[in-house]
Amino acid sequence: MRHTAFARMEHESGMIFLHSGFRTASTWVWSQFRANTGTLSYYEVFNERLSGLTLQTALALNGRIWHSKHPPVKNYFEEFVPLIQNGQGIFLYQKNMASNWFIPHGGMGGMLRQEEFLYCQLLVKYAEQTGKVPVLSATRSLGRIPALSRTLPGTHVLIYRNLFKQWCSFTEQGEIGNTYFLKTIVGQLQAESAPEEFAAILAEFPPALASPRDENLFVCFALLHLYLYSRARPACDLVMDIAAMAADPACTTALEQQFLTRHGVSVDLSGATDGMMFCQIDPTAHDRLHRLIDERGRALVNSAETAQGRAFGLEVLETFLTTYAAYTREALTTA
Repeated sequence: MRHTAFARMEHESGMIFLHSGFRTASTWVWSQFRANTGTLSYYEVFNERLSGLTLQTALALNGRIWHSKHPPVKNYFEEFVPLIQNGQGIFLYQKNMASNWFIPHGGMGGMLRQEEFLYCQLLVKYAEQTGKVPVLSATRSLGRIPALSRTLPGTHVLIYRNLFKQWCSFTEQGEIGNTYFLKTIVGQLQAESAPEEFAAILAEFPPALASPRDENLFVCFALLHLYLYSRARPACDLVMDIAAMAADPACTTALEQQFLTRHGVSVDLSGATDGMMFCQIDPTAHDRLHRLIDERGRALVNSAETAQGRAFGLEVLETFLTTYAAYTREALTTA
């Protein structure tokens, strides 16, 4: 099969691609694969830091230098060191890959840009040349999962965390002065080639600030992810539901067996946790926001092309609304 712009990888790959949003326990998942020395596990392959990465920063950047709550890994980017060109920046990586190209040409069902294909192909082939299983992780890939899965064969994994708990983690970061994650919401909605639904979300709910107290930003966050999940799910071979993994050992065992069977990779997923932080959205606004997100979110999900995508999107929506309602009830009771 030929891609209209470039060839699909010519051979079936043993690649594992870990897709996620931000603050979803994705770093912990990646670290568990990295612990297997038979893998070459790349961290956040679309991270904008890669455009200026040096040997010094590759070996220095880790979760201890900021309030990350990440597992104690020695560094994030060591696997990229052999691919640093001329002392700075990863070969074939372009900074546009981080946010501007979050959506492929033609929308989520469209075409992966050739630059992205060649870059990811390089990562896969380099790992294979070293005799290791390529593991690529990305917190900036939700909008391009269908395009990536069509072009790069392997096992594509969706890491999913309860959307309300994910928002609460964004909130915690924002409250300590780190607004990076909050800013990514509008950044992704404004990506090149974004579907018309994204512009409609921003037009109806324009955020005033990158603030965990901004109700419109809260709505944008929920609607963005509902759209993405309902379109991305059919392109994924496996789903890692962090809540299910934390609660049910049988869930983690089944996932571990999948990676062993598919790739001969042993990975320990038994330590998954699913904590809850806090929400700063005014609890008295709950009923109004609940109705808005339910109505707009359900419409976005129901417009997805596949039954599998619609079913997953509705599950994500209902879990979000249930958790949001329970949190608000408790907040109003204890206020």
